[in-house]
Amino acid sequence: MTKQLKVLELFAGVGGFRIGLENSNKQLYKTCWANQWEPARKSQDAFEVYNYRFPDSENIGYSVSDISDEHFAQMDADIIVGGFPCQDYSVARSKKNEQGIEGKKGVLFWEIIRATRIIRPSYLILENVDRLLKSPSKQRGRDFAIMLAAFNDLGYSVEWRVINAADYGRSQRRRRVFFFVYRNDTAFGQKMDEQFEQDDLVFQDQRYDDYIYRDGLFAQQFPIVGEAVK
Repeated sequence: MTKQLKVLELFAGVGGFRIGLENSNKQLYKTCWANQWEPARKSQDAFEVYNYRFPDSENIGYSVSDISDEHFAQMDADIIVGGFPCQDYSVARSKKNEQGIEGKKGVLFWEIIRATRIIRPSYLILENVDRLLKSPSKQRGRDFAIMLAAFNDLGYSVEWRVINAADYGRSQRRRRVFFFVYRNDTAFGQKMDEQFEQDDLVFQDQRYDDYIYRDGLFAQQFPIVGEAVK
């Protein structure tokens, strides 16, 4: 019997990640904890909607920064999910004013790292705008590199990909970068080590291509064509 995976949803909004996971397999995923707070608004409409629609989880209606280490330690989550605040990376903000990971909302990424350090989930699934990959404009790619290094320091690896919703039947062009983060000592992590740390260098490039275009997690969920069809 497959173990049910307990989920912590951060930056929950009205429950987008939760709905996606539970619609895909309600027996496999159970959202046990959620946090939603919008500091710029007096009325917490998103949290109220979430709390009304999903009363069976522990829903936290204050800033993630105010969740204590002790509270996080009580959450034995297998997966952390969340679309963390994008305003400091978004094209809606001018390059002159972008602050990236140092911005007022950009720094909230470190709350994900804090939760990961304390809870030690097996996996994380995260989402943000694709401009994150080039943030900040004066040091393109710095913020993304910092994020990858932060997970690496905790013993995690990251598979990521930019996905455009329009490529998969949606009615809008919505490009987002998705992170699949896995702890290296899980069965999945050990499988990845075995797959990519073989001594056969002749076929190393082919193994990477096969994973990206055919065998990888994102490739299976969001198929892509390796070469243009003529």
